[in-house]
Amino acid sequence: MDLKLIQWFTNAKDSQKHLLIILLIALVTLVCFANSLSGEFIFDDYIVVQENPNIQSLSNIFNLFQQSYFGKDSSAGTYRPITTISFALNFALSGSNPFSYHLVNIFIHIINCWLVYWLCNYYSQTSLLATFCALFFALHPVHSEAVSAIYGRPELLATMFLLISWCCYLLSYQNNYWHIFSLVSYFLSLLSKESGIVFLGILLLAKICKENPLSIKLIIDKNFLAYGLITLPYIIIRGLVTKAFGVPISGQFFANETFLTRVYTMSLGYVEYFKLLIWPAKLYIEYNYSVIPKATTMGFSVALSLILIIFIIFIGVWQTRKNPLIAFAILFFFVTTSIVSNIFIPTGVLIAERTIYLPVASVCLLLAVLLCKLYEKGWQKLAIGGFIITLSLGALRTYNRNLDFQSDFTLFSSILKLAPNHPKGNYGLGLYYEHTNQFDKAEVYFKRALELSPNSALIHVIIGNFYNKQGRTDIAMLMFRKALELDDNNADAHSFYGAGLLAQGNLCEAKKHLGKAISLNKALAKAHNNLGIVYAQLNLHLEATSEFETAISLDPQYFQAKENIKLLKEKADPLAKKINCPEQTN
Repeated sequence: MDLKLIQWFTNAKDSQKHLLIILLIALVTLVCFANSLSGEFIFDDYIVVQENPNIQSLSNIFNLFQQSYFGKDSSAGTYRPITTISFALNFALSGSNPFSYHLVNIFIHIINCWLVYWLCNYYSQTSLLATFCALFFALHPVHSEAVSAIYGRPELLATMFLLISWCCYLLSYQNNYWHIFSLVSYFLSLLSKESGIVFLGILLLAKICKENPLSIKLIIDKNFLAYGLITLPYIIIRGLVTKAFGVPISGQFFANETFLTRVYTMSLGYVEYFKLLIWPAKLYIEYNYSVIPKATTMGFSVALSLILIIFIIFIGVWQTRKNPLIAFAILFFFVTTSIVSNIFIPTGVLIAERTIYLPVASVCLLLAVLLCKLYEKGWQKLAIGGFIITLSLGALRTYNRNLDFQSDFTLFSSILKLAPNHPKGNYGLGLYYEHTNQFDKAEVYFKRALELSPNSALIHVIIGNFYNKQGRTDIAMLMFRKALELDDNNADAHSFYGAGLLAQGNLCEAKKHLGKAISLNKALAKAHNNLGIVYAQLNLHLEATSEFETAISLDPQYFQAKENIKLLKEKADPLAKKINCPEQTN
């Protein structure tokens, strides 16, 4: 095997063949995703890129290792400093121009396709199979979210470093230096997104399919054990920064739900995953109970789903010795989705297209193996024809799917076409119309979202903020109050409600709610600024100055906070009597 691997690089004829295939993969992928280059910032792009002050200076790079993905005091429980650094490098090169961010996403995806080709060729020693698999992977429609949406970059980077680590691991049996590179790349994968940890399961699966499942090598392989050891410091660092092992309960999709509810509902979720892999006609981006119903009991559909899942896993295990590649292809999906399955560790989503970016390789490999078997049995025309038809259909669906990520309007409209009763689709489209000053349309979609999800604190905050901007403060304050009744730990609700109380002159109540907002999320620059105004009016000048300075440190472009400091220095009366608010009790 090692000699064949060396020949892969040294044989001139093979090198030319591989180079042509690599160029073909790059060209086809670039053409298929070219229409995403004109896309705007959408959805989570605003948080992680456009409105993220941490990426606007390369001097902040070290600080990015000391904070969560969504901000210094975010409670989301995510830690992805390498991804954020990639955005910082993008910003340093092109500022807030989305074109370069999209271009980088496509380039990373091309690299991943090359790596898939190399790995398939290594294990199968069949360039035709590797070409089929890599091209299927390149153009699978499910990839549109990860590649065409800038916020999909964590998936791309985590997969890229994982695949590089895998390649280096295979080369490490020739030279130990490759093992060092592999460990470093694996660690970078973890720092790109938490899902990189599935690499441990992938290596085990690869060994099981290649060797005797009970082989002692699974235990004594020091090269493998090193990955487990390097995972420990990552978990410790991540825990210290995020102050959470996984996603905090406040951000979990199945928060406060029983284990069986998670199992029953995710059985339906996995069937939806199977549909996405085989027939990706309906793609929603945001999958919730309006798409996949919550299952609390063992109903007929749940039972069928569980039987199907168990049957597929059984086929994979059964084929381990007979057809290792087929077994690997089947079981690879379950290994790589284990971290997002909500079974072992609850996550923040039900299912999502971007989370199966790497798992998609399973169906690509399975289809490539089946077509190659047809080819080997003399059905060359059928195999090549099936490949061309499948790839063409995938390319067309992917190209059209990319258009859904052009803007917030196309994004949320695409959801509502498939699921009119989708809450996020409705309030997302409402936000789009609000930002484009089409307030009547915005209100219609906001009200619809509230009808569909009347117990959502988030939607009440969004609508309250909308009414507040319209000058309809009475109804806005009602919305904020309702949001606090639904979730007293909603930082934005406290912040907006406190700002409303400040405008009404109710300084002490404003102080209470703004303080609570900051205690929940110290990164709220506006809350700090408003609290500074409260302190200034209470003649607490030192406290006011501190809050204004904090607001500026969080947002260096915060003009109002800078003006407030200037006014405080010019007009503050140092002899003015301080006003003390009565003690607040919760």
